[in-house]
Amino acid sequence: MELAQRGVLVLGMSVLTFSAGAACGPRKPTPSVGGGAPQAALACDAQVIPPPQSQFPPGYDYPQATQPWVDQRQGDRTRLHAWCLFAGLNSTAVGTTKPVWKTWGNSTQAFPLQYNPWPASTPGPSGAALERPAPLNAKNRSNAKVGASGEEGAINFAGPVYGVNQDIVNNPAYQGCLQKMSSPGPALYQLKDGAQFQSNGDIMVAGVTYNQAALDAILQRNLFDASVLNRSLPPQPGSPATSMAPMPPESVVLKPMLWPVAKGSYTALPIWDWDAHPPGSAADGQYAGYEMQQFWSRAVAVTDLPDPRLPPQVSFLYGVLDAAYKPLGPNTYRATPQLAPPPLQVVGVDRFYRLQFTQAELDAMMQQSPCDRAILDASAYWAYNRAFAAGDSLVLVAMHMMTKEQDTWTFQSAWWHPDALACKDDRFCGNRPGNLSDQTFANYMMTTTYGMTQKKGNPNYYAPPSTKGEVWPVAFNPYIELAAAHPITTNCMNCHHRAAWPPRVELGKQDGGRASLYLQASPANPNALETFDFTNPVFSGLTMMDSMWAISDRAGFPTSTSASTRR
Repeated sequence: MELAQRGVLVLGMSVLTFSAGAACGPRKPTPSVGGGAPQAALACDAQVIPPPQSQFPPGYDYPQATQPWVDQRQGDRTRLHAWCLFAGLNSTAVGTTKPVWKTWGNSTQAFPLQYNPWPASTPGPSGAALERPAPLNAKNRSNAKVGASGEEGAINFAGPVYGVNQDIVNNPAYQGCLQKMSSPGPALYQLKDGAQFQSNGDIMVAGVTYNQAALDAILQRNLFDASVLNRSLPPQPGSPATSMAPMPPESVVLKPMLWPVAKGSYTALPIWDWDAHPPGSAADGQYAGYEMQQFWSRAVAVTDLPDPRLPPQVSFLYGVLDAAYKPLGPNTYRATPQLAPPPLQVVGVDRFYRLQFTQAELDAMMQQSPCDRAILDASAYWAYNRAFAAGDSLVLVAMHMMTKEQDTWTFQSAWWHPDALACKDDRFCGNRPGNLSDQTFANYMMTTTYGMTQKKGNPNYYAPPSTKGEVWPVAFNPYIELAAAHPITTNCMNCHHRAAWPPRVELGKQDGGRASLYLQASPANPNALETFDFTNPVFSGLTMMDSMWAISDRAGFPTSTSASTRR
């Protein structure tokens, strides 16, 4: 059924404001924790009752009416809430051995048409269909290309090229998982998503995860169907933007990112030091993902050994090419304990949230979803130069979290850091709860952005030269944004509020040439930190996606062999 017929098409766009969001589920009044000195005994609110469709465990501060915190600039309360959400999502789901998020749905279920070709605008033999890129990073880059390296406003830089190991290419079980990449030399291949994991196109094993409320909204509203979304477009390319109906208030959407760790050995994980590379620095004008050792100057050696010793060195990044298709890596970090901080430390795998796999689980995965098995193998080859094996683990290195507790979503993102346990920095470590028995979350750092603008003097304040109005803080996850070729000058709310249909692709499309962009040079648009409203002319002719870039990236056209859409 079309969006308009289901009553979910809204004509025109209102100014982006931060009015109180709809409440979801029973709640008690939230005591103010804002302003002043840090609280001595912060606690997750255990009395609120998560609504069933949220699939959220009780005891972790969810749901809350977050908008008053924004209005009153209670940044400490938003940070406490973010920590509680993160801990709750990684708690063990009842009746399982899995974290809560691993029991939810994912993009493979939400977008059954995502690999169908994009029909060309010109019918007949001259209008060849366009194949959609498989990995998340490839989707991001095709959806948001603007600017050259070093140019203000550039949002994607030329990053490394990850072709999967030849053993994967030659494995008959993996043939249906391969997608050929464009390359000037020998053929290179990337992987499609599996049933459990999504292909990120680099070392990290990705998930794009939806709770029941969000998954149902995508499937029941046919938001996975590009032909339905096209019928929601404004009548002309220059017409005011339309909008899909907001996602349900119980919605939670995540992007967990996992790193492989070898059993009985030491696995390198590069570490990002935030203040060593501030906005406007050299790292901000070029690709700065974790492959760039000049910016990621230290690492940890992650191990499951019971009595670990600092190894002389660790290496990672095998079989990867730079943007010019020349070998990149392996990157080697050597133990030099006399330096402070040392360029290499050893840490136990127990300091991470992790998933460990048995041989039986890997065998079942090969039978049921060989593309998941291929994703694990590709990740392990790039990280430690062999296939993923029984006893190996996936450790959580980063996680984006969005909740619809306010109209404009809450945004928080966590990443692992060896100094997090001793960290006293309120920006990334402050306001952690003290009433949770499992303290694994304290090994991570966190950034949040709920809609509070930043003033000069705040540690995350930065205004690019082009800034014309207020700015949101610099807020990015180093493992996610930088590896997606984004600059340091980034705010996740600023990015997601731009989510619109249709996506940018390089060939003719059946939508009058319209294309959403994260940033664009012409017409001029707000930079990556500026606040803006949805009446901005850069959104003309588009349908806004309620901050859901995944819909724009993954919705596909049905074919004669596709699963029929729900009518």
